[in-house]
Amino acid sequence: MFKKLALFTLSLCALSTQSLMAQNIVQEGHYLFDANKKLIKLIQSQGDLTIDHVGKHGYEVYGPNGVGLWLNDLASQLDITIVDLEDQHDHEAMEKAFANYPSPSEIEQKLLELQSQYPDIFKLFSIGKSGNGQEIYVVKLSDNVDTDELEPEFKYIANMHGDEIVGREMMILLLEDLTAKYAAGNSEVKSLIDNTEIYILPSMNPDGAEARRRGNARWSDLNRNFPDFTTDNRNTPSGRQPETQAVMAFQAQRKFSLSANFHGGTECVNYPWDTSADDFPLLELVKDLSNEYAQEVPGMKNSTEFPGGVTNGYDWYEVDGGMQDWSYHWYGDLQVTIELSHQKWPNYSTIPQYFQWNRNSMVRYMTRVHQGAGFKFDTAKSGRVVIESAGMFKKQTIGEFTFGDGEFYKILEPGRYTFTVTDSNGKQSSFTTKVTTQNGNFKPNYTKL
Repeated sequence: MFKKLALFTLSLCALSTQSLMAQNIVQEGHYLFDANKKLIKLIQSQGDLTIDHVGKHGYEVYGPNGVGLWLNDLASQLDITIVDLEDQHDHEAMEKAFANYPSPSEIEQKLLELQSQYPDIFKLFSIGKSGNGQEIYVVKLSDNVDTDELEPEFKYIANMHGDEIVGREMMILLLEDLTAKYAAGNSEVKSLIDNTEIYILPSMNPDGAEARRRGNARWSDLNRNFPDFTTDNRNTPSGRQPETQAVMAFQAQRKFSLSANFHGGTECVNYPWDTSADDFPLLELVKDLSNEYAQEVPGMKNSTEFPGGVTNGYDWYEVDGGMQDWSYHWYGDLQVTIELSHQKWPNYSTIPQYFQWNRNSMVRYMTRVHQGAGFKFDTAKSGRVVIESAGMFKKQTIGEFTFGDGEFYKILEPGRYTFTVTDSNGKQSSFTTKVTTQNGNFKPNYTKL
């Protein structure tokens, strides 16, 4: 066994040294019925193997071609059953399910039609190209859609794993729902769109979706491809996948303060950290947001696997190079991961039901971007800001953050806070503001400096 392990490890190392692009290759997927997690630490130690959806019976393992032979050898010696995920599929049923899903080009056409219907609030643009040259489209929703207004910025991303398709379809339905309700004069939706800059990326991995597989065109797992603050600790796009680079550049250009990304394979809300056992800096806030989302979704609320449909990422299983940790660590953009469906690619006829189960939670989560505070200079200054709670008793430092372009905004728990702002010239100013939970009438909370 140890000889085979050594040979396999060497092959993984050789694969990694060819190019950083080759990391976390997911050409094969297997399920290990390893309820006692006898092999999980050994598999994690390989570095380039991906563990996913750890449950009471076992977990999924993905890797390059040949990983199944190695896993089978290990599993046989420990009396662990392993199945090839591809062999578990009812291919005839899958083909029927696949047949009704729109292609990436049909998704593009639908987005163009919505832009044509609602040009005043709907703007479609590309943030880059996939490995196969497909556009990675983002939609901006806002009342002055061509203007960068002083408003909180929100982001949804779906379909970064190509075979987890429900999120992509729900983003299209959400866009249809919001635009139609805005046009009809729905007060909550109108207030949200009029006072927020909303960005929705329906498919981060169009090549994977088209091929119906987890990885991108280069078989890379995009949710293991972002900078990880516990390992490389360098926020650089160099050597990363084109889809990852596109999202990294997009994030760097914006000022997002609340986000979520959608996955599939179970039903729960997963909050950070994924890569560290340390408590998340805004732990109570992110738990509240997660619980609020899950409480109206039947499959989450009634989950027998995750109490209340919510889990901490690291407690579930460690993910290095994930997007949600990267988003907060480097940009202060609080992000959670929402798992929408037990089947990663269910029959297309079930999509409207998933949307109905999640619609209210998706919109409510978006509104929570207004549970925060920020500031704006008259000129495009940069610098640092320290946020402290301003209660009657002991002050608590919430965090220290950077800002640019003379603008900053942070989602926070309800309460009073002191912002101490130091610009790049060393000039310091401070102010105290109140953060409240807003329902239905969303007014951006910024202080002019």
